[in-house]
This record gives sequence, structure tokens and C-alpha cells, in this order.
Amino acid sequence: MQHIFRPEVCEQLQVRIRHLRPETPVRWGRSNAHQIVCHLSDQVRLALGEIPGAPASGALSRWPLNKLLIHVLPWPKGAPTPKEAWSSKPGDWQADVDTLSRLLEQLAQAKADAWPAHPLFGKMSGRDWARLTYRHFDHHLRQFGV
Repeated sequence: MQHIFRPEVCEQLQVRIRHLRPETPVRWGRSNAHQIVCHLSDQVRLALGEIPGAPASGALSRWPLNKLLIHVLPWPKGAPTPKEAWSSKPGDWQADVDTLSRLLEQLAQAKADAWPAHPLFGKMSGRDWARLTYRHFDHHLRQFGV
């Protein structure tokens, strides 16, 4: 199972991020590449506890559905996203890409005893965050063909 705590998987994501360009056309959805770079950075900030998330409630935050969505089930295009993961606005392209790369590496190296809850999926372990982050990045990088 792919997750960002595996160094080779994290490096593959880093390479794909470097292939993304601001003018890369989107295959589906409404966000452009620069907006997605900021969105992915916000998701990592949620995982690191730098952006506080609203308490999760509802079916998605309950076992076993939350674990199935994080680890197994395919993600539909246009799936719900917590508002906290859209906090940052695009600035300078290269600075935003560099920030994303740094944040991804920081999360991949994290050794926290306690991890923040996710606004949709509720209580999360480090393994959950590592898997969710891989799947989230992969989903959006595929959205731009990288």
C-alpha cells in the first residue's frame, strides 16, 4: 500500500510535483494547477496541526467508513473537501511549489505520538495521514496528467 512514510513513494511524488506547471491543463474539475498546489499544502498543514480543523461529525468520521475511504475505496471526482484545505491563496508559483515540497518532506519525516483529527474523517493515526496524503496527492497530480 502506497504511503508517504516510504521514502521512495515520497520521492516519486516530489518528482511528479516538479513536473507540474502553472499552465498545465486540468483534465477534470475547476481548479487550476496553482490552486491545487496551495490546496495540497493546506492538507499537509492540517496533517501537521498547523491549520486547525473543525471537529468531524457525520458518517465519514466513523469506523469503518473512514478507514475504507482513507485506505481502500476509490475516490470519486468532486468528492467533498474540508474548507480548511482551501485556506491558502496562490502567490508566486515557484515559492508555492517549494513550500509544498518542503511540507511534504516534513510530513514524511514526522514522528508524532499524537496526530490531529481530520475535519471529515475524524481521529487519524500517522499511518492514516500518510496514506491519505499519498492518495490525495496522487488524485490531484493525475488531475493534471503528472
